[in-house]
Amino acid sequence: MKMKSMALLMLLSIVVFVGCDLLKGGEDEVTDPSKTMGRVGNYWDLQSTGYTASKITVDSNTDGNVVASYIYNGKTYQLEGKVTDKGIYDYVYSNGDKNKPFTLVKFDAKVGDQWEFKVGTQTVVRKVTHVSTDNDTYYGMLMIKTIDVEETIPSGLQVKGAASPFTKILWKFNHKFGFIMAFGTKTNGTTVNLYSYDTNADD
Repeated sequence: MKMKSMALLMLLSIVVFVGCDLLKGGEDEVTDPSKTMGRVGNYWDLQSTGYTASKITVDSNTDGNVVASYIYNGKTYQLEGKVTDKGIYDYVYSNGDKNKPFTLVKFDAKVGDQWEFKVGTQTVVRKVTHVSTDNDTYYGMLMIKTIDVEETIPSGLQVKGAASPFTKILWKFNHKFGFIMAFGTKTNGTTVNLYSYDTNADD
């Protein structure tokens, strides 16, 4: 159960919040929370296989740097990242170092686009595998387009002092709603699936 919980929390730590472009430093990206999905009070209702429904809520946003809260198993956790108008990035593999964000998705991405992040001698790869041309994915009662990113994680790669519980994660994002779902494959072959079924990010 402890490893299952760790896996879910790792997914959550990546899921919603975002950082500046690794190469350009995000100079051309808008971080004004009134123009991004990082507005204070924005939330994503979540459901994961085998868990009760939960919610992530944005608590603060300073120049795009976001702090959000997530209540899990009776405890409140803080998640950090950075929200811009161009896409989604995270600080997970940099252990929270805001000078080393990692691209998770670009909203103008094309199939085959790929981003890499080196951790020691190992490299995490994120590759765009699908970009919808039609509304082909359910989100609540809606049908929406998604950008799908497959993340490949080397065996034994360290994340915050522990080996990653995942070998692969398939992410689905939408330019309007943000995070839609993730399917994580763990090192023992089991999966952790996480879905967002409602958000006010598009309000």
